Amino acid sequence: MNVKAENGLWEQIFNRLPGGCILISADMQHIIMANDMFCELTGHDRSELLSSKLSDIAIWSKLSLEQLIPALASGEPSQSDAGVNKTIQYTYPNGRSKATNVHLSFIHDPAEDKAPHLLCRVELDPNEQGQTPVIRNEELLSLIAKNAQDVISISNADGIIEYVSPSVFDILGYTPEEMIGMARTSYYHAVDSEQMKQPGKMYSDVDIFKRRVRHKDGHYLWFDTSFQIIRHGDGQVSKVISIGRNITKHKTDQDTLMQAQRIAKVGSWRWDMISGSISFSEEMRRIFGYQIEASEPSIRSLLRLVLPEDRKRFKVAKRQFEHDKTSEMIYRIDLGDGEIRTIRAQWEISATANGKLIEMIGMAQDLTEQIQLEQISQEKESHYRLITENSLDFISRNSTQDCTFLYCSPSSYALLGYRPEELVGTSAFDYVYAEDVTALRQYLKDCIDDATQSPITFRYIHKDGRHIWFEVNCKSILQPDGDTQEMISIARDISERKRMEFKLKENEQRYRSLFEYNPTAVYSMNLDGDYLTANKNLQEITGYSLDELVGMYFGPIVAEKDQARTLYHFNLAKKGKPQSYDLTIIHKDGHPVEINSVNIPIIVDDEVVGVYGITRDITERIRSMEEIKKLGRELTLLLNTVSEGILGLDMEGCVAFTNPAAAVMLDYLPESMIGKSCELVMKEIRHDGSFYQGEESPLYQAVKRGMPLQRTEIVLWRSDGTSFLANYQINPIWDQGERKGAVIVFRDITDEKEIVRAKEAAERADQAKTEFLTMMSHELRTPMNGIIGMIELLRTTALDEDQDNYTNILMESSNSLLHILNGILDFSRIETGHMILNDEPIDLRFQFESVIDLFSTKAHEKGLTLTCQINPHTVPEIVTGDAQRIRQVLINLISNAIKFTENGSITLSVDALHRAGTEEYTLSFQVQDTGIGIPAKLQDKLFLSFSQLHPSLNRKYGGTGLGLAICKKLVELMGGTIGVDSQEHCGSTFYFTVPSRRITADTFE
Repeated sequence: MNVKAENGLWEQIFNRLPGGCILISADMQHIIMANDMFCELTGHDRSELLSSKLSDIAIWSKLSLEQLIPALASGEPSQSDAGVNKTIQYTYPNGRSKATNVHLSFIHDPAEDKAPHLLCRVELDPNEQGQTPVIRNEELLSLIAKNAQDVISISNADGIIEYVSPSVFDILGYTPEEMIGMARTSYYHAVDSEQMKQPGKMYSDVDIFKRRVRHKDGHYLWFDTSFQIIRHGDGQVSKVISIGRNITKHKTDQDTLMQAQRIAKVGSWRWDMISGSISFSEEMRRIFGYQIEASEPSIRSLLRLVLPEDRKRFKVAKRQFEHDKTSEMIYRIDLGDGEIRTIRAQWEISATANGKLIEMIGMAQDLTEQIQLEQISQEKESHYRLITENSLDFISRNSTQDCTFLYCSPSSYALLGYRPEELVGTSAFDYVYAEDVTALRQYLKDCIDDATQSPITFRYIHKDGRHIWFEVNCKSILQPDGDTQEMISIARDISERKRMEFKLKENEQRYRSLFEYNPTAVYSMNLDGDYLTANKNLQEITGYSLDELVGMYFGPIVAEKDQARTLYHFNLAKKGKPQSYDLTIIHKDGHPVEINSVNIPIIVDDEVVGVYGITRDITERIRSMEEIKKLGRELTLLLNTVSEGILGLDMEGCVAFTNPAAAVMLDYLPESMIGKSCELVMKEIRHDGSFYQGEESPLYQAVKRGMPLQRTEIVLWRSDGTSFLANYQINPIWDQGERKGAVIVFRDITDEKEIVRAKEAAERADQAKTEFLTMMSHELRTPMNGIIGMIELLRTTALDEDQDNYTNILMESSNSLLHILNGILDFSRIETGHMILNDEPIDLRFQFESVIDLFSTKAHEKGLTLTCQINPHTVPEIVTGDAQRIRQVLINLISNAIKFTENGSITLSVDALHRAGTEEYTLSFQVQDTGIGIPAKLQDKLFLSFSQLHPSLNRKYGGTGLGLAICKKLVELMGGTIGVDSQEHCGSTFYFTVPSRRITADTFE
């Protein structure tokens, strides 16, 4: 028989053994198990028994184990299995000394090499217990008095009630007289009543039944009922005493707890750490997909569902039980079919006074949905951050109290010139144009009051001082604390739209002004020649009212002699050709009117939908006035569009008119300049730094004398106190031989001078650099060739091993230096435009093989794989180009790849893109390595001249920083492009393209 502590079935059987029983270890020192009856008989707590030695238990003072155990062990197997009995006189906790039977027997382990355990059963002597099943009245009254809150009843073997305690009235509403003589089953719920009719379900020596009992008013109460069966001498049931306890509140609380656990997704469990058995609540079983039973013999059933990587942490936690009595852990379980749940477990451990662990009670909460929601929240937050940080709109969070920025998206820098950290903590009103603050405050107040608002437009002040028009949507949101509010704002730069709206409005107003107030007659017609609109001038010219004109065909108004010609021009206008012609119309009162008519097609979506007409009386006076107006408009347009500042002065030297450019350069409003003396508007300084005053000003003197004056590179001052470099000239204005004043034309040349000086300085520096590089490369190559030659001669002489090693080092260093000089010379040739490219046939496969052969040894020494791939479907056999320069670029890229790759591979590949219908191709080369890679923030430095990514790389790998710069210039000279794709620690791919042509057999012929 298996007696392992974790065996739940054995524990249940052991607890139901007759009498008080304990199981003693094979070494006869400790008690392994004890049932409830033994604890009750001896007055010991189970935990006390299990933590004590056998010799410490009081009942053993009456036993002579030294004689009993050897006698038991030396007997025959049948005898040892049957055991031995001994009767002792034992004093019980109530003070009474009674005869007690002690039965000892061995329980053998199935494993032959295991020592047997000792089972001890203690029973009162039957003679001491008495044989009569009759209950004495005084004992019954005592029993009833002690259980006044319970319902105590006595029934016969058939379940007929013979006695019931008075407490039944308070609990169930029946009087004892109503129930006596009635069958017990008639008071139970129908389901429970049917169950009671089954064998062994009416009453039980062992089980406690939970059943529903009907109250007299009809509702049901839950009862826990235990039984004491009194038997005759022949073993037949004589009487059945039942004690029923009302557990309705407990059951309701228990159901409520189960419901609460289900809602909260929190299950509970209890682990008996002595027996090893573990019990789970219904919600705990649901969380675990009902893959665990309500009671399990060990914790293994739970652990088998835990993911292996989390199971290890259980073992670590178990080792901490003795130190941490309260703890928690989060782990995952696998319920099969890919369903993974995340569980948070919390527990508390009970222990005896000497530290022995007794039980663990804990809870488990299903966090799966919470974690999924957190993941969704994180994804939403990531998407929100992605949107806000990459949006071209200005997104912000502001407090509702003073509109303080709480968050600003990065676009604030591009839109307003302020970085987010500069704005956060400041009020948005600090950046709003003063005239727009009041309207914005009212808008925000309405948003807070939940009033539906359309977007508002206002002006922000850019960091550089200019105004930016924004269209802003705001929404008030309530924070989780339920008290504070914030504003979410999305602002879009609509400056361009404002400018377009202004232009559209201006155009509309111009059109309306042109239409309504035009001194000529303006009208529109449909394609049939019917008037649709007309201004008053047409009414005056024709004599017809607007109501008469609208819908009228133009033909009857035209004189008969001009009708055919008018219709001809009108039809041409319908075809999209503007027309201008003279004709005669007949006034409504009958007199003719000579007019000039212009017909302009009205085009919508490239389709002529009507014709505009412009008609004017062509009398000389009107013609002259029109010419004067036209001349005035052109003059105004000219003055307003030129970039030079123009000031018109009267005879006293005061400003009579100005153009916008002059007002902007001098920082004045145009109207504020009118009437001011010229030397006050155009402030000029002497060489000593003081201003010219009054008649001392050369400008004033030239105006007063009527003499032209031209000055260059003089300093003028604006109204705000800043200065600029300018050229100006003054010329007098003459009208029919009479001087009317003067005109000043000036131009800001500050930027021009700075640009010219910077350009000249850059050109001189660049020329000096190029000349120096060319000279130094040529001058250094001559002695280097001599050094290399002498080293070659030295190597032909008899040298010992050290000398030979020295000469090899000299040769290698000299070749490296010569390579650097060649690179500098190539760079200087490219810079000066002396690099000449060849256009010759190239066998790309031969070129690739030669390059691979050149580096194969070096790659092998580093343990690298060097391969070559040519797309045979797209790359022609023979192409044209400069083979030497393509080879130079490839050698440089592969050399760098080997230099910066410690392990892995390097792949050289080529593909081609064919231009349909031609022999032209674009060759695409790639050099891919698995080296150290290049950080993204440093990749823009790769192709700069004399540039190194980092000093540490220069010290480790060497180089001048010219290689990639020369490659870039060579590729661009060949008409291609070069670039790189790289990620730090993940390798790099350098690529370049070269345009070429395919050579076929026909080409050679």
